[in-house]
Amino acid sequence: MALTIIRRHCRVLLAVLLLVLSAGAAWAQAGQVYTATGIDVDITGDIATLRDQALLEGQRKALQKVLSDIAPADRVASLTLPSDDVISGWVQDFQIEQEKTSATRYIGRFTFRFMAEPVQQFLAGNNVAFAQMQTKRLLVLPVYTDEAGNSNLWGPANLWLGAWSVKAPNVSLVPMILPSGDVSDTSTLSATQALAGDLPRLTALAERYGAGDVLVAEARASPPGEDGKQTLAITATRYSRETPKSFSDSVTGDATAIDDLLGQSADRTIAWVQSEWKQANLVDASKQSRMTVEVPISSLKQWVDIKKQLGGVPSLKSVQLVSLTRTLAVLDITFLGDLPQFQRSLAQQSLSLAMAIGDPSKGTLRQDANASVGQPPAPAPLPSQMNQPAVPNEPAVPQ
Repeated sequence: MALTIIRRHCRVLLAVLLLVLSAGAAWAQAGQVYTATGIDVDITGDIATLRDQALLEGQRKALQKVLSDIAPADRVASLTLPSDDVISGWVQDFQIEQEKTSATRYIGRFTFRFMAEPVQQFLAGNNVAFAQMQTKRLLVLPVYTDEAGNSNLWGPANLWLGAWSVKAPNVSLVPMILPSGDVSDTSTLSATQALAGDLPRLTALAERYGAGDVLVAEARASPPGEDGKQTLAITATRYSRETPKSFSDSVTGDATAIDDLLGQSADRTIAWVQSEWKQANLVDASKQSRMTVEVPISSLKQWVDIKKQLGGVPSLKSVQLVSLTRTLAVLDITFLGDLPQFQRSLAQQSLSLAMAIGDPSKGTLRQDANASVGQPPAPAPLPSQMNQPAVPNEPAVPQ
């Protein structure tokens, strides 16, 4: 009798654990990568319908921006968007950031969040690959080097910092964060050390801000020419667990419009960061891979934590729990994209996947404290289905 009660209790706990995972799968239908902020609308017409018209125009512009953010811009430009009614059905919610109205004019700025699934289906139906894996926050360290060769990372002498504080996106495939520049920051890293790629100091600063990678970007000003033009040479290096990636460019314009030049420099650097990550993580939604993974566990808390981490992996389409003991969970998983993409996606949630030798259909999934510094980003769209498991050999719930 006691054994029967214990087994029944285990089944109940197992069901509860699965419901937690399944409930998480239904949550966050619109992740941050399916959000468009700062959508400006300026229309004229009948005051009675101006706001409604503005919302329709705003949601269309927002969807265009989301699609361009996650898919190749040239492919998105060739797509015909669905009707306003269809797009309205894709909107999770919206926010009016600001608005002004007159008798015949409406000026507004909106934020729109879209449900992930219809956007994915629209792109997949048009054979357009897309990226939806959001990185951990990227710590940006902008350095301004003036005409005399003085490099500045902290304080008012860093003229580039203002442009970054306005332009650095926090809702994107690669959300960005800037340091506060307090005494702890300035004592940890100098401009010279940042430009030299001092990894121990860069890592220490990243850990302080809960960032995954660090971007050191420099705008180096040349003396103005006789024609009054000035050039800013841009160089940027992204430091991560992988080989550092670098970017270089330049902008030229009126020397008296230095703020505009610095803004353009920030825009180009941001565009490179976003595009580089997007291109590396484009997935074809029509192609899926399936494999069986073993997940070593030491406690109930670790199992719950791993499930939460898996819930933040957008390319993970389904998970089926095959068996569960106090020390091991076995999962059948289905994911989008190729294996390296999936492993990068797992790494963003501090998980690592090692493949079985000689059998690409099997692997071992572990929590990886060294996957990257910092905390995971806000959850991306979760797997659409978490299947109920078979219950072989009375699996025990980990204690």
